[in-house]
Amino acid sequence: MFSERLRRPYDEGIKNVAVSLSRALSTEHTVLLLTSGGRNDADCKVYNVNVNRLLLDVRLGAIVRRFQPQAIIYVPTACGTVFSFVRAKVLRFYGHGVPTSLITLQPRPHTAWGKWLIAHLAPDWVLAQSTRTVRAMNALGCRTALLPPAVDTQRFRPASTAEKAMLRRKYGVPDAATVVAHVGHLKNKRNLACFLALQMTGCYHTVVVTSTSTKQDESLKEALRSAGGTVIDTYVASIEDIYRLADVYLFLAKEDTAAIELPLSVLEAMSCNLPVITTPFGGLPDFFAEGRGLLYWSGETAIVDTIEAVLAMPTATRTLVESYTWAAAAQTLVRLLQGHKVVD
Repeated sequence: MFSERLRRPYDEGIKNVAVSLSRALSTEHTVLLLTSGGRNDADCKVYNVNVNRLLLDVRLGAIVRRFQPQAIIYVPTACGTVFSFVRAKVLRFYGHGVPTSLITLQPRPHTAWGKWLIAHLAPDWVLAQSTRTVRAMNALGCRTALLPPAVDTQRFRPASTAEKAMLRRKYGVPDAATVVAHVGHLKNKRNLACFLALQMTGCYHTVVVTSTSTKQDESLKEALRSAGGTVIDTYVASIEDIYRLADVYLFLAKEDTAAIELPLSVLEAMSCNLPVITTPFGGLPDFFAEGRGLLYWSGETAIVDTIEAVLAMPTATRTLVESYTWAAAAQTLVRLLQGHKVVD
């Protein structure tokens, strides 16, 4: 398995998917997880090999050949760009042509030349997280399948009333407030200005935890803090605490590049059985129908009204994700690479 720039903390979607899939695969298979531009990590069995952007390197080739893989899985940080397909081809060459898959976690535009190249470079499988991207890759001649959502339901679990109160004291969040939370990149493309507006109503307390793996919008951070909201801009090892102290989770991003197509924070919030309001982002509508405490927000209604609506309905969002484990996602991937047809 290969993915670029793997290093702690794993608080960004692509890194998290690569490491979580590797862990799940390791329960039944011997996995070599390689990276470049990252760091060795013995606990997660990550091995760093500094190579050029196209992975053309005698040492990397020797490492792959010595391991004698039965399959290669590539999770590129650049997602489905032409150069990612070139790198997948190089990895497949190092593996003497074993079944190879490329997992693209965000859609990418392609020029006419790019489309032609992808058609000729396509690995055995391309996996994507939305039917939209699957169709786009199919149209380029790629053999494509959906990679199902995955979340650690043992780690991300609902909080009791006492646990919620304890966690609010731990993080300095008001006991009696209606807490609206978001976890992820601190950028305008996440539409976090809505959190500023919510905090200023005086009806909600906003909690935003930012990824430390990407550049943060300092002016937005200061504005949220000045309005009285809680912004945590350092790595939170127990990130499940944030969902478990909250009353509702908001994911309001619209741009394709704002997150991976199945945002992990949305899945983690649902696993904690929080009411969730999200834009119909990426592959979320492909897997989850509205209801049971999940509402899709298009921006046509006031977000305050949508929050009150979701808080008034029975919540069972955990039931929507209970079957989507990392083990199940890994099994899907293995079955594809072994040549089995996956039943939806």
